[in-house]
Amino acid sequence: MSLDSEYLAEAYTNVRARRIGWEAAVRGGAVTEEQSQRIKAVDRTPRAQRKEVIEQQPAIYAEVVRQVLQNSQEKNKMDVVQYMLVWTADILSDVPSFTDALLSLSSPYEQFLVLLRGSHNDDQTPVLAAAVLTTLLSSSAAKKSDDARTSFFHYLANVVSRDSDHHLQDLAVQSYVALLRRQEAKSIFWGVRSETVAPLVKVLTASATGRGGDGGRNGIVQGGVPLQLLYHVLLVFWELSFEEDIAEELNPEYDLIPTVTSILHSSIKEKIARVCLALLTNLITKAPTVNLPPLLLSSILPLLQRQAASSNEKSDPDMSADRDTLISALEEFQAQQTTLSSYRMEVLSGHLKWSPTHRNQTFWKKYAQEILDDTEVITKLGEVLQNSDDKTSLAVAANDIGALVREVPYARKRWEENGIKARVMALMGDDDAEVRYEALQAVEGFLRTAFRG
Repeated sequence: MSLDSEYLAEAYTNVRARRIGWEAAVRGGAVTEEQSQRIKAVDRTPRAQRKEVIEQQPAIYAEVVRQVLQNSQEKNKMDVVQYMLVWTADILSDVPSFTDALLSLSSPYEQFLVLLRGSHNDDQTPVLAAAVLTTLLSSSAAKKSDDARTSFFHYLANVVSRDSDHHLQDLAVQSYVALLRRQEAKSIFWGVRSETVAPLVKVLTASATGRGGDGGRNGIVQGGVPLQLLYHVLLVFWELSFEEDIAEELNPEYDLIPTVTSILHSSIKEKIARVCLALLTNLITKAPTVNLPPLLLSSILPLLQRQAASSNEKSDPDMSADRDTLISALEEFQAQQTTLSSYRMEVLSGHLKWSPTHRNQTFWKKYAQEILDDTEVITKLGEVLQNSDDKTSLAVAANDIGALVREVPYARKRWEENGIKARVMALMGDDDAEVRYEALQAVEGFLRTAFRG
Protein backbone atom coordinates (compact mmCIF):
# COMPACT_ATOMS: atom_id res chain seq x y z
CA MET A 1 0.00 0.00 0.00
CA SER A 2 1.29 3.44 -0.93
CA LEU A 3 0.83 5.94 1.88
CA ASP A 4 -1.17 8.96 0.73
CA SER A 5 0.13 12.07 2.44
CA GLU A 6 1.15 15.55 1.34
CA TYR A 7 3.55 15.59 4.30
CA LEU A 8 5.32 12.42 3.12
CA ALA A 9 5.27 13.49 -0.54
CA GLU A 10 6.92 16.80 0.36
CA ALA A 11 9.55 14.99 2.43
CA TYR A 12 10.30 12.68 -0.49
CA THR A 13 10.60 15.61 -2.89
CA ASN A 14 13.00 17.47 -0.60
CA VAL A 15 15.22 14.43 -0.07
CA ARG A 16 15.28 13.49 -3.77
CA ALA A 17 16.39 17.04 -4.61
CA ARG A 18 19.57 16.65 -2.58
CA ARG A 19 22.85 15.83 -4.23
CA ILE A 20 24.78 13.25 -2.26
CA GLY A 21 28.55 13.45 -2.65
CA TRP A 22 29.23 9.75 -2.94
CA GLU A 23 33.01 10.23 -3.15
CA ALA A 24 32.94 12.14 0.13
CA ALA A 25 30.68 9.46 1.62
CA VAL A 26 33.26 6.84 0.62
CA ARG A 27 36.05 8.84 2.24
CA GLY A 28 33.94 9.24 5.37
CA GLY A 29 33.31 5.50 5.63
CA ALA A 30 29.54 5.70 5.13
CA VAL A 31 29.74 3.59 1.97
CA THR A 32 32.35 1.52 0.21
CA GLU A 33 33.58 2.25 -3.29
CA GLU A 34 31.73 -0.80 -4.63
CA GLN A 35 28.47 0.23 -2.95
CA SER A 36 28.87 3.75 -4.29
CA GLN A 37 29.28 2.45 -7.84
CA ARG A 38 26.20 0.26 -7.57
CA ILE A 39 24.09 3.13 -6.24
CA LYS A 40 25.30 5.54 -8.93
CA ALA A 41 24.52 2.94 -11.61
CA VAL A 42 20.80 3.39 -10.91
CA ASP A 43 20.70 6.77 -9.19
CA ARG A 44 18.88 9.51 -11.12
CA THR A 45 18.37 7.21 -14.08
CA PRO A 46 15.08 6.67 -15.94
CA ARG A 47 12.66 4.57 -13.96
CA ALA A 48 12.57 1.73 -16.49
CA GLN A 49 16.37 1.54 -16.60
CA ARG A 50 16.64 1.48 -12.82
CA LYS A 51 14.04 -1.27 -12.63
CA GLU A 52 15.87 -3.37 -15.22
CA VAL A 53 19.22 -3.13 -13.44
CA ILE A 54 17.85 -3.97 -9.99
CA GLU A 55 15.71 -6.84 -11.28
CA GLN A 56 18.94 -8.47 -12.46
CA GLN A 57 20.57 -8.28 -9.00
CA PRO A 58 17.90 -7.74 -6.33
CA ALA A 59 19.78 -9.61 -3.60
CA ILE A 60 22.93 -7.56 -4.13
CA TYR A 61 21.02 -4.30 -3.94
CA ALA A 62 19.15 -5.46 -0.84
CA GLU A 63 22.50 -6.05 0.88
CA VAL A 64 23.72 -2.65 -0.29
CA VAL A 65 20.74 -0.99 1.38
CA ARG A 66 21.31 -2.86 4.64
CA GLN A 67 25.03 -2.07 4.82
CA VAL A 68 24.78 1.56 3.73
CA LEU A 69 22.03 2.29 6.26
CA GLN A 70 24.04 0.65 9.02
CA ASN A 71 27.33 2.39 8.19
CA SER A 72 25.74 5.78 7.52
CA GLN A 73 23.94 5.75 10.84
CA GLU A 74 27.12 4.75 12.67
CA LYS A 75 28.94 7.66 11.00
CA ASN A 76 25.97 9.96 11.71
CA LYS A 77 25.57 10.71 8.00
CA MET A 78 21.84 11.31 8.26
CA ASP A 79 21.65 12.92 4.83
CA VAL A 80 22.81 9.61 3.35
CA VAL A 81 20.42 7.68 5.62
CA GLN A 82 17.43 9.74 4.50
CA TYR A 83 18.43 9.52 0.85
CA MET A 84 18.73 5.73 1.06
CA LEU A 85 15.34 5.47 2.78
CA VAL A 86 13.61 7.38 -0.01
CA TRP A 87 15.65 5.51 -2.63
CA THR A 88 14.57 2.21 -1.05
CA ALA A 89 10.92 3.27 -0.92
CA ASP A 90 11.02 4.17 -4.62
CA ILE A 91 12.49 0.80 -5.60
CA LEU A 92 10.07 -1.13 -3.37
CA SER A 93 7.17 0.39 -5.29
CA ASP A 94 8.66 -0.61 -8.66
CA VAL A 95 10.50 -3.92 -8.18
CA PRO A 96 8.67 -6.77 -6.37
CA SER A 97 11.77 -8.97 -6.48
CA PHE A 98 13.66 -6.31 -4.53
CA THR A 99 10.99 -6.48 -1.81
CA ASP A 100 11.43 -10.25 -1.66
CA ALA A 101 15.21 -9.86 -1.51
CA LEU A 102 15.03 -7.43 1.41
CA LEU A 103 12.66 -9.75 3.26
CA SER A 104 15.08 -12.64 2.67
CA LEU A 105 17.86 -10.95 4.64
CA SER A 106 18.60 -12.50 8.03
CA SER A 107 17.40 -9.37 9.86
CA PRO A 108 15.35 -7.49 7.27
CA TYR A 109 13.78 -4.96 9.63
CA GLU A 110 16.59 -4.21 12.06
CA GLN A 111 18.10 -1.15 10.38
CA PHE A 112 14.69 0.43 9.85
CA LEU A 113 13.45 -0.24 13.39
CA VAL A 114 16.63 1.29 14.81
CA LEU A 115 15.86 4.49 12.93
CA LEU A 116 12.48 4.76 14.67
CA ARG A 117 14.11 5.00 18.07
CA GLY A 118 17.63 6.09 17.20
CA SER A 119 19.61 8.99 18.58
CA HIS A 120 19.12 11.17 15.51
CA ASN A 121 17.89 14.70 16.11
CA ASP A 122 15.47 15.09 13.22
CA ASP A 123 11.77 14.38 12.91
CA GLN A 124 11.91 13.25 9.30
CA THR A 125 14.01 10.10 9.53
CA PRO A 126 11.50 8.07 11.62
CA VAL A 127 8.73 8.99 9.17
CA LEU A 128 10.79 7.83 6.19
CA ALA A 129 11.81 4.62 7.97
CA ALA A 130 8.19 3.95 8.95
CA ALA A 131 7.10 4.24 5.31
CA VAL A 132 9.60 1.54 4.28
CA LEU A 133 8.61 -0.68 7.21
CA THR A 134 4.96 -0.35 6.24
CA THR A 135 5.68 -1.70 2.77
CA LEU A 136 7.91 -4.52 4.00
CA LEU A 137 5.70 -5.72 6.86
CA SER A 138 2.52 -5.53 4.81
CA SER A 139 4.25 -7.74 2.21
CA SER A 140 5.32 -10.45 4.66
CA ALA A 141 3.28 -13.27 6.16
CA ALA A 142 6.34 -14.86 7.77
CA LYS A 143 6.28 -15.72 11.46
CA LYS A 144 9.72 -14.14 11.83
CA SER A 145 8.08 -10.78 11.15
CA ASP A 146 5.93 -10.90 14.29
CA ASP A 147 8.47 -9.28 16.62
CA ALA A 148 9.02 -6.48 14.12
CA ARG A 149 5.26 -5.99 13.78
CA THR A 150 4.93 -5.69 17.55
CA SER A 151 7.75 -3.13 17.76
CA PHE A 152 6.33 -1.17 14.86
CA PHE A 153 2.86 -1.17 16.40
CA HIS A 154 4.34 0.28 19.61
CA TYR A 155 5.94 3.08 17.61
CA LEU A 156 2.79 3.85 15.62
CA ALA A 157 0.64 3.81 18.75
CA ASN A 158 2.95 6.36 20.33
CA VAL A 159 2.59 8.65 17.30
CA VAL A 160 -1.21 8.40 17.31
CA SER A 161 -1.57 8.96 21.05
CA ARG A 162 1.04 11.65 21.63
CA ASP A 163 1.60 13.60 18.45
CA SER A 164 -0.36 16.81 18.04
CA ASP A 165 0.36 16.87 14.30
CA HIS A 166 -2.68 15.41 12.52
CA HIS A 167 -0.56 14.72 9.43
CA LEU A 168 1.75 12.41 11.39
CA GLN A 169 -1.20 10.80 13.14
CA ASP A 170 -2.84 10.10 9.80
CA LEU A 171 0.35 8.58 8.39
CA ALA A 172 0.57 6.27 11.39
CA VAL A 173 -3.05 5.19 11.01
CA GLN A 174 -2.52 4.60 7.28
CA SER A 175 0.31 2.26 8.25
CA TYR A 176 -2.13 0.41 10.51
CA VAL A 177 -4.54 0.06 7.59
CA ALA A 178 -1.83 -1.42 5.37
CA LEU A 179 -0.54 -3.84 8.01
CA LEU A 180 -3.97 -5.04 9.15
CA ARG A 181 -4.76 -6.47 5.77
CA ARG A 182 -2.93 -9.53 7.06
CA GLN A 183 -4.70 -11.69 9.61
CA GLU A 184 -1.50 -12.43 11.53
CA ALA A 185 -1.06 -8.70 12.11
CA LYS A 186 -4.58 -8.32 13.51
CA SER A 187 -3.98 -10.72 16.40
CA ILE A 188 -0.77 -8.89 17.34
CA PHE A 189 -2.48 -5.50 17.06
CA TRP A 190 -5.41 -6.67 19.20
CA GLY A 191 -3.05 -8.24 21.71
CA VAL A 192 -1.62 -4.79 22.52
CA ARG A 193 -4.95 -2.99 22.18
CA SER A 194 -4.45 -0.89 25.30
CA GLU A 195 -1.78 0.89 23.25
CA THR A 196 -3.13 0.55 19.73
CA VAL A 197 -6.93 0.59 19.90
CA ALA A 198 -7.59 2.95 22.80
CA PRO A 199 -6.09 6.07 21.09
CA LEU A 200 -8.10 5.32 17.94
CA VAL A 201 -11.30 5.15 19.98
CA LYS A 202 -10.47 8.60 21.34
CA VAL A 203 -10.32 9.93 17.79
CA LEU A 204 -13.75 8.46 17.01
CA THR A 205 -15.20 9.78 20.28
CA ALA A 206 -13.85 13.26 19.54
CA SER A 207 -15.55 13.20 16.14
CA ALA A 208 -18.82 11.81 17.53
CA THR A 209 -19.08 14.35 20.33
CA GLY A 210 -17.59 17.37 18.54
CA ARG A 211 -19.36 20.01 16.54
CA GLY A 212 -20.22 19.61 12.83
CA GLY A 213 -17.96 19.77 9.82
CA ASP A 214 -16.01 22.62 8.31
CA GLY A 215 -12.63 23.47 6.87
CA GLY A 216 -9.46 24.46 8.64
CA ARG A 217 -5.71 24.25 8.35
CA ASN A 218 -6.04 20.46 8.50
CA GLY A 219 -8.59 20.37 5.65
CA ILE A 220 -12.19 19.25 6.02
CA VAL A 221 -13.05 18.15 9.55
CA GLN A 222 -15.97 16.32 11.13
CA GLY A 223 -16.53 16.95 14.80
CA GLY A 224 -13.13 18.61 15.05
CA VAL A 225 -11.28 15.63 13.52
CA PRO A 226 -9.70 15.90 10.05
CA LEU A 227 -11.81 13.91 7.63
CA GLN A 228 -8.94 11.82 6.25
CA LEU A 229 -7.81 10.85 9.75
CA LEU A 230 -11.36 9.90 10.71
CA TYR A 231 -11.77 7.85 7.53
CA HIS A 232 -8.55 5.91 8.07
CA VAL A 233 -9.38 5.23 11.74
CA LEU A 234 -12.76 3.84 10.69
CA LEU A 235 -10.97 1.66 8.12
CA VAL A 236 -8.85 0.16 10.91
CA PHE A 237 -11.96 -0.88 12.83
CA TRP A 238 -13.56 -2.18 9.65
CA GLU A 239 -10.54 -4.41 9.03
CA LEU A 240 -10.59 -5.66 12.62
CA SER A 241 -14.31 -6.42 12.43
CA PHE A 242 -13.73 -9.27 9.97
CA GLU A 243 -12.32 -11.34 12.85
CA GLU A 244 -15.16 -12.94 14.81
CA ASP A 245 -13.40 -12.90 18.18
CA ILE A 246 -12.56 -9.21 17.80
CA ALA A 247 -16.06 -8.37 16.54
CA GLU A 248 -17.43 -9.90 19.74
CA GLU A 249 -15.27 -7.68 21.95
CA LEU A 250 -15.13 -4.31 20.20
CA ASN A 251 -18.39 -2.93 21.55
CA PRO A 252 -18.28 -4.46 25.06
CA GLU A 253 -14.76 -3.09 25.57
CA TYR A 254 -14.94 0.24 23.76
CA ASP A 255 -18.64 1.11 23.42
CA LEU A 256 -17.94 1.38 19.71
CA ILE A 257 -21.46 1.06 18.29
CA PRO A 258 -22.98 4.25 19.82
CA THR A 259 -19.89 6.17 18.69
CA VAL A 260 -20.01 4.90 15.11
CA THR A 261 -23.77 5.43 14.79
CA SER A 262 -23.33 8.99 16.03
CA ILE A 263 -20.68 9.59 13.36
CA LEU A 264 -23.01 8.06 10.77
CA HIS A 265 -25.84 10.39 11.83
CA SER A 266 -23.64 13.44 11.27
CA SER A 267 -21.45 12.22 8.39
CA ILE A 268 -20.67 14.98 5.91
CA LYS A 269 -19.02 12.80 3.26
CA GLU A 270 -20.30 9.65 1.58
CA LYS A 271 -17.07 7.75 2.17
CA ILE A 272 -17.47 8.19 5.93
CA ALA A 273 -21.03 6.87 5.78
CA ARG A 274 -19.91 3.99 3.55
CA VAL A 275 -17.24 2.71 5.94
CA CYS A 276 -19.55 3.19 8.96
CA LEU A 277 -22.21 1.03 7.31
CA ALA A 278 -19.64 -1.60 6.31
CA LEU A 279 -18.26 -1.72 9.86
CA LEU A 280 -21.69 -2.05 11.47
CA THR A 281 -22.66 -4.75 8.98
CA ASN A 282 -19.57 -6.76 9.85
CA LEU A 283 -20.27 -6.42 13.57
CA ILE A 284 -23.81 -7.80 13.35
CA THR A 285 -22.78 -10.47 10.85
CA LYS A 286 -19.78 -11.78 12.77
CA ALA A 287 -21.22 -11.37 16.29
CA PRO A 288 -25.00 -10.76 16.12
CA THR A 289 -25.80 -11.82 19.69
CA VAL A 290 -23.42 -9.24 21.14
CA ASN A 291 -23.92 -6.41 18.67
CA LEU A 292 -27.58 -6.37 17.62
CA PRO A 293 -28.92 -5.18 21.02
CA PRO A 294 -26.73 -2.05 21.28
CA LEU A 295 -27.25 -1.30 17.60
CA LEU A 296 -31.03 -1.41 18.01
CA LEU A 297 -30.77 0.82 21.08
CA SER A 298 -28.72 3.36 19.14
CA SER A 299 -31.92 4.34 17.27
CA ILE A 300 -30.13 4.04 13.94
CA LEU A 301 -32.96 2.04 12.34
CA PRO A 302 -35.20 5.03 11.47
CA LEU A 303 -32.26 6.79 9.80
CA LEU A 304 -31.44 3.70 7.74
CA GLN A 305 -35.08 3.32 6.73
CA ARG A 306 -35.28 6.96 5.61
CA GLN A 307 -32.07 6.62 3.62
CA ALA A 308 -33.30 3.41 1.97
CA ALA A 309 -36.58 5.08 1.00
CA SER A 310 -34.77 7.99 -0.66
CA SER A 311 -32.11 5.94 -2.48
CA ASN A 312 -32.18 5.49 -6.26
CA GLU A 313 -30.43 3.54 -9.00
CA LYS A 314 -27.44 5.88 -8.77
CA SER A 315 -26.83 5.02 -5.13
CA ASP A 316 -23.63 3.20 -4.22
CA PRO A 317 -24.47 -0.54 -4.50
CA ASP A 318 -22.21 -1.55 -1.60
CA MET A 319 -23.76 1.06 0.67
CA SER A 320 -27.25 -0.01 -0.36
CA ALA A 321 -26.45 -3.68 0.28
CA ASP A 322 -25.01 -2.96 3.73
CA ARG A 323 -27.94 -0.71 4.60
CA ASP A 324 -30.42 -3.38 3.53
CA THR A 325 -28.59 -6.00 5.60
CA LEU A 326 -28.70 -3.76 8.67
CA ILE A 327 -32.37 -2.88 8.24
CA SER A 328 -33.39 -6.51 7.77
CA ALA A 329 -31.44 -7.71 10.81
CA LEU A 330 -32.65 -4.87 13.04
CA GLU A 331 -36.30 -5.20 12.03
CA GLU A 332 -36.23 -8.95 12.64
CA PHE A 333 -34.51 -8.51 16.00
CA GLN A 334 -36.90 -5.73 17.03
CA ALA A 335 -39.91 -7.93 16.25
CA GLN A 336 -38.60 -10.56 18.67
CA GLN A 337 -38.40 -8.19 21.63
CA THR A 338 -40.92 -7.98 24.48
CA THR A 339 -41.27 -4.96 26.73
CA LEU A 340 -39.21 -6.68 29.42
CA SER A 341 -36.50 -7.90 27.05
CA SER A 342 -36.21 -4.40 25.58
CA TYR A 343 -35.81 -2.95 29.07
CA ARG A 344 -33.17 -5.53 29.95
CA MET A 345 -31.31 -4.84 26.73
CA GLU A 346 -31.27 -1.12 27.43
CA VAL A 347 -29.96 -1.52 30.97
CA LEU A 348 -27.21 -3.92 29.94
CA SER A 349 -26.07 -1.46 27.28
CA GLY A 350 -25.27 1.05 30.02
CA HIS A 351 -26.95 3.84 28.04
CA LEU A 352 -30.28 4.68 29.66
CA LYS A 353 -32.80 7.05 28.10
CA TRP A 354 -36.26 8.26 29.07
CA SER A 355 -38.11 5.66 27.02
CA PRO A 356 -41.79 5.23 28.03
CA THR A 357 -41.06 2.05 30.01
CA HIS A 358 -39.29 3.89 32.81
CA ARG A 359 -42.41 5.95 33.67
CA ASN A 360 -44.89 3.13 33.12
CA GLN A 361 -46.34 2.06 36.50
CA THR A 362 -48.05 -0.96 34.95
CA PHE A 363 -44.67 -2.19 33.69
CA TRP A 364 -43.13 -1.95 37.15
CA LYS A 365 -46.06 -3.65 38.88
CA LYS A 366 -45.87 -6.52 36.40
CA TYR A 367 -42.13 -7.01 36.14
CA ALA A 368 -40.48 -5.55 39.28
CA GLN A 369 -39.96 -8.91 40.98
CA GLU A 370 -38.60 -10.49 37.80
CA ILE A 371 -36.19 -7.60 37.33
CA LEU A 372 -35.10 -7.80 40.95
CA ASP A 373 -34.35 -11.49 40.48
CA ASP A 374 -32.17 -10.70 37.46
CA THR A 375 -28.76 -10.29 39.09
CA GLU A 376 -27.14 -9.08 35.87
CA VAL A 377 -29.62 -6.22 35.46
CA ILE A 378 -29.37 -5.10 39.09
CA THR A 379 -25.58 -5.24 38.95
CA LYS A 380 -25.57 -3.14 35.79
CA LEU A 381 -27.90 -0.54 37.32
CA GLY A 382 -25.45 -0.30 40.20
CA GLU A 383 -22.54 0.14 37.78
CA VAL A 384 -24.36 2.92 35.95
CA LEU A 385 -25.03 4.71 39.23
CA GLN A 386 -21.41 4.33 40.33
CA ASN A 387 -19.54 4.97 37.10
CA SER A 388 -21.62 6.79 34.50
CA ASP A 389 -20.88 10.45 33.79
CA ASP A 390 -24.01 10.78 31.65
CA LYS A 391 -26.61 12.69 33.65
CA THR A 392 -29.59 11.18 31.82
CA SER A 393 -28.37 7.65 32.53
CA LEU A 394 -27.90 8.53 36.21
CA ALA A 395 -31.38 10.04 36.49
CA VAL A 396 -33.06 7.10 34.76
CA ALA A 397 -31.17 4.56 36.88
CA ALA A 398 -32.20 6.37 40.07
CA ASN A 399 -35.81 6.41 38.84
CA ASP A 400 -35.70 2.66 38.20
CA ILE A 401 -34.27 1.92 41.63
CA GLY A 402 -37.05 4.00 43.17
CA ALA A 403 -39.67 2.05 41.20
CA LEU A 404 -38.20 -1.29 42.31
CA VAL A 405 -38.11 -0.15 45.94
CA ARG A 406 -41.76 0.87 45.82
CA GLU A 407 -42.94 -2.36 44.19
CA VAL A 408 -40.74 -4.79 46.18
CA PRO A 409 -40.34 -3.09 49.58
CA TYR A 410 -39.09 -6.15 51.45
CA ALA A 411 -35.81 -6.17 49.47
CA ARG A 412 -34.39 -3.09 51.23
CA LYS A 413 -31.46 -5.01 52.78
CA ARG A 414 -30.29 -5.98 49.33
CA TRP A 415 -29.96 -2.32 48.33
CA GLU A 416 -27.87 -1.69 51.41
CA GLU A 417 -25.61 -4.71 50.88
CA ASN A 418 -24.79 -3.93 47.28
CA GLY A 419 -24.10 -0.24 47.98
CA ILE A 420 -26.85 1.05 45.71
CA LYS A 421 -28.76 2.77 48.53
CA ALA A 422 -25.68 4.69 49.62
CA ARG A 423 -24.93 5.74 46.05
CA VAL A 424 -28.49 6.95 45.44
CA MET A 425 -28.33 8.98 48.65
CA ALA A 426 -25.06 10.53 47.48
CA LEU A 427 -26.69 11.55 44.20
CA MET A 428 -29.04 13.84 46.12
CA GLY A 429 -26.09 16.22 46.10
CA ASP A 430 -25.39 15.94 42.37
CA ASP A 431 -24.98 19.15 40.39
CA ASP A 432 -27.71 18.11 37.93
CA ALA A 433 -31.28 19.00 38.98
CA GLU A 434 -32.89 15.99 37.32
CA VAL A 435 -30.46 13.57 38.95
CA ARG A 436 -31.07 15.18 42.35
CA TYR A 437 -34.84 14.92 41.92
CA GLU A 438 -34.84 11.24 40.91
CA ALA A 439 -32.41 10.37 43.70
CA LEU A 440 -34.63 12.17 46.23
CA GLN A 441 -37.67 10.25 45.01
CA ALA A 442 -35.82 6.95 45.39
CA VAL A 443 -34.57 7.85 48.88
CA GLU A 444 -38.14 8.66 49.93
CA GLY A 445 -39.01 5.14 48.82
CA PHE A 446 -36.21 3.75 50.98
CA LEU A 447 -37.49 5.71 53.98
CA ARG A 448 -41.07 4.51 53.51
CA THR A 449 -39.92 0.90 53.52
CA ALA A 450 -37.46 1.29 56.39
CA PHE A 451 -39.62 -0.65 58.84
CA ARG A 452 -40.88 -3.26 56.41
CA GLY A 453 -39.52 -6.65 55.42
